[in-house]
Amino acid sequence: MPPLDVVFEALDRCQISLVQFITTLLTRQEYEDNQFVVNLLEHSNEVLDAFLHHPASRDRSTQWSFDVVENTYLQELCCLASEDSGSHFRASSTSTEQLENFSLTAMAQEMEARAPRWWGLLGTLLDDRRTADSAGQTDGVGDESIDNEQAADHEYWDEVDEVDLEGLINGLTGEWTMHPETLTSRREKRRSAVKLMVRVLYTCKTTRKMNTNQRKTIITSILMNSWNQKSNALQSLLGLFLQSAHTPYKIIDTLARLGISVSTDTISMAVQSLSKESHNSLQRLGRSLLASYAYDNFDVDLKTLAPTVEKSNDSLKHLTSGLLFPLVHGVTLNDLKCSEELWRKSALNLQADEPHTPPKLAWWDLLKLHPERVDPNSKLSHHDRFNSWVFLVDLCTNGPEYFHQFRPMIQDPHPIEQIPTVKTPIYAARAMDINNSTVSGNIQAVMDLLAQGGIADPTAVSEENEDDSPDISEYVILVHSDLGTGERLQAAQLRRSIECTPWNRLQHIIFIPGLFHLKMACADALWRCFISPAAAREDETSLMHDVAQLRPKETGIYTTKPGFRRIHELVGHAGICRRLDCWRAHTAKNGGFRSLEDFASSKPVLEDLQTMANDICHTYVANHQLDRMRRKPEGERDLQFENALLLNKYFLLYEELSYGMNSSDIARIETCIVSWIPILKAIGKHKYASHMTNFLFNVHFVYPPGLQLVVWPLYDTKYSPTDRRAVRYHILINPTGRPMKWRAVDWCVELNNLFTKVLHWHAVKYDLQCTKIIGEKWGEELKPLR
Repeated sequence: MPPLDVVFEALDRCQISLVQFITTLLTRQEYEDNQFVVNLLEHSNEVLDAFLHHPASRDRSTQWSFDVVENTYLQELCCLASEDSGSHFRASSTSTEQLENFSLTAMAQEMEARAPRWWGLLGTLLDDRRTADSAGQTDGVGDESIDNEQAADHEYWDEVDEVDLEGLINGLTGEWTMHPETLTSRREKRRSAVKLMVRVLYTCKTTRKMNTNQRKTIITSILMNSWNQKSNALQSLLGLFLQSAHTPYKIIDTLARLGISVSTDTISMAVQSLSKESHNSLQRLGRSLLASYAYDNFDVDLKTLAPTVEKSNDSLKHLTSGLLFPLVHGVTLNDLKCSEELWRKSALNLQADEPHTPPKLAWWDLLKLHPERVDPNSKLSHHDRFNSWVFLVDLCTNGPEYFHQFRPMIQDPHPIEQIPTVKTPIYAARAMDINNSTVSGNIQAVMDLLAQGGIADPTAVSEENEDDSPDISEYVILVHSDLGTGERLQAAQLRRSIECTPWNRLQHIIFIPGLFHLKMACADALWRCFISPAAAREDETSLMHDVAQLRPKETGIYTTKPGFRRIHELVGHAGICRRLDCWRAHTAKNGGFRSLEDFASSKPVLEDLQTMANDICHTYVANHQLDRMRRKPEGERDLQFENALLLNKYFLLYEELSYGMNSSDIARIETCIVSWIPILKAIGKHKYASHMTNFLFNVHFVYPPGLQLVVWPLYDTKYSPTDRRAVRYHILINPTGRPMKWRAVDWCVELNNLFTKVLHWHAVKYDLQCTKIIGEKWGEELKPLR
């Protein structure tokens, strides 16, 4: 390098220092394109590095660098903590939408975009590069593991069917003694769940990059909250989670001091805001009159820490839970404006005109509800086609391996009349301190539910609130519940039939029985037919013989009180075994095959299997030919074969009812109910038979045109059944909006009772003011079906 004396002399002649010279070059616009300025900017790193390594300027340069970096990070954190970033969570205005839309991944992406340098520093401190390298080495394995675990997770939870919620609640709360066999079964399921959780945790280890982002997000959120206490989105969500998990307040307050959660007071404000939102949602839905109500009772044992003499035995409380959900499928207010017309037709109306009274019909009139469509290619009825489909599915699912290839090719049964798939939101009402086991209790429960929906007696509404509460004198409201509740509601309407106003007569109530309880009644009917009688358990082909093979340790339970869950599973498992045995017998009789494996070795095609399934459903399922068999002389009859035909018939009828409920095939459900009515009456369940008969009569022959809209199904323009859409299309609801995920309304109420009684109850069950808390706080706060 040449000597710099010439440069120094030039600076002296210009009377400018080197600092001024460099500063002028970098700050004056006229020198931006100068070659020396460009060269200086391109090699600025070398200049700064020289300052850092010079002994005289090392400390000052280092401190200056720290100040610059610190200021940069603080500016980025300040930007993240600002209100514009969306990190402010106002507890006083918390909404359900905020909770549902919260995403930790989206928060991490927002932080990385707004504070890239800070995000990079955290990655360096957390050894992000090494984590990324290790994650990159296992990317394919990790993705595959995630997919496999998600599939396993969906498969596990899909096995949780709509069965035995009442038994589950009683078992969890210890209100009945659990059999050792049941305990063993549940322990096995618990082990399966634990294994699934362990596999999921193991999969998370293969996605360390995702975990690093989560740690970055948490660290950054803590710093954002310390910079600006209003920047508390993550802390608020964690606080609400801790509250819902019943974490002790001391732990929540400790985490709040560490910046991980918000305080208990803030959580209470958020819960109060959610309660107000729930109240407003119920009011808006109820006042629209396009809402349906459902309620049921649940019992809790309020054991106090210090029992008194006056209340030593008064710890059992009978409470009532309720749900509201909107009427969809195109239902309008005009469809519900039929209260007066129904009253003119009602048998409770002493002034009813004879021409307006509905015609007297018999059970066999219900057989004409859904006539068979003429199909020149098939002589099978709706029931026969479903039975044939079940036989074919059982063979291709549980038969030899060769038949499994046909399972994806089998089409589901063609629906008779299917409810359109629509996701129905469900709103949990405030729990009520009301015992609805009496007529007066049911009246009080209905009035309380309507009040939560913003509906009151039109004659008692003041002028100030006239615009808030609608007049329902001319409209009807759908109320869902079990059969006992329906009886008490009808008794209440009978008692009040002499009242002068529609409100006092409860004229607006239309009761809809719950299909989940009907399904339990059908399962009990099967138990009474084939297991309960001692004579039904003696034969080697009896259903009890199947129980001894499938559940050898539970034979005693099945002969006493097996409960709905066991009967439901027995119908499925024993039914599959019997239908596979029908395949074995049919192939042995017509093809000379000794077993299904031999039949599979012949390589039959799907068309042949379908033809054989049609023949099997005629030969091995009870039909009109069973009456001929029974009229034969005693020596010519095969009693075992006759009983087997009848058992197959009842099992398939139960399977068809379950399938219709899951698939929302309302017409299929109604045809199954018509078939179940004489069975229920024969085994002694006269109330169920009578109420379901009256319900179908009312729906199809009594309700006025407002509830009897004619709809043309999309799948066949030549078929036009009368569709009572407001009632029939809301006897089932779909909380998820997915096919084959339909549920009965009363099942959703039982699920709500499960959440309220089991999952959330222990937080308040020892409180001496528990009744007041349920009535004024917990019922509004807990909305598990959101």
